[in-house]
Amino acid sequence: MNYSRLKVQPGLLFYMLLFVLMFFGLSPEGLAQESFVFPLEGERAKVTFVQGEVRRQASKEGPWTALPLGAFVQAGERIMTMKGGRLELQLPDKSIIRFDEESDVRLAKAAYNPDQSKRDVRFSLVLGKTWANIQDVFGSSKGVQVETENAIVGVRGTVFRMNVALDRSSMIRVYRGSVAVSKPHRIPAPGEPGSEIQRVPGPTRVPGPHRVTMEEWIRIVEAMQQITVSAEGIPTIPRTFTMEEDLNDWVQWNLERDRDLQI
Repeated sequence: MNYSRLKVQPGLLFYMLLFVLMFFGLSPEGLAQESFVFPLEGERAKVTFVQGEVRRQASKEGPWTALPLGAFVQAGERIMTMKGGRLELQLPDKSIIRFDEESDVRLAKAAYNPDQSKRDVRFSLVLGKTWANIQDVFGSSKGVQVETENAIVGVRGTVFRMNVALDRSSMIRVYRGSVAVSKPHRIPAPGEPGSEIQRVPGPTRVPGPHRVTMEEWIRIVEAMQQITVSAEGIPTIPRTFTMEEDLNDWVQWNLERDRDLQI
């Protein structure tokens, strides 16, 4: 048989292709949807807004370079917003994290796995101001955490902001949802109190065992509440605040930015 003489009509070819797709459980609509699903390459967040001078450092000993719009921040990178600078990062789930001027932050982790319904995002804020608008994914808002030297903020589907002052104290205000604030557990670095080997005294009478409540370790901060954590890691009791006392240029800009992005 001379196959070169065979002709296939365009319409017949379309139906043959459609039959093959249906036979294997596929559809043109399904293929179109799949074409918009891209895996996250590594642990990173995308720069979606830059104002002024913002610098990045890929490694502890590496050079500081400019962080441009559209770039990706990898896990482990350190970021500094200079005087007059602002930065917005978008996570793979469309959540937004912003940093005001004179902020020092490190992206510790940005893992996002939709196949396993898992999200693990961690920022370490050394100094400055951050605003977070965290989206609910997989039916849960957990999996996002902002850490300071003296506090850990576990996000529970929320809009909140945090200020870390020069004395390392922090203030958290929640606008929507809630956050869980707790004291971090860490091993003292060499030279810090508690890192030295000390002589153990002789036997003494100690208090008996007692129940430790969660309130001693964690504070739940609800919408329109604020909490402050001292430089020693001592939290206050959450209290309410009003938008009138809260509004400033940083807050106003974030509210407008959220509205423009429709998040």
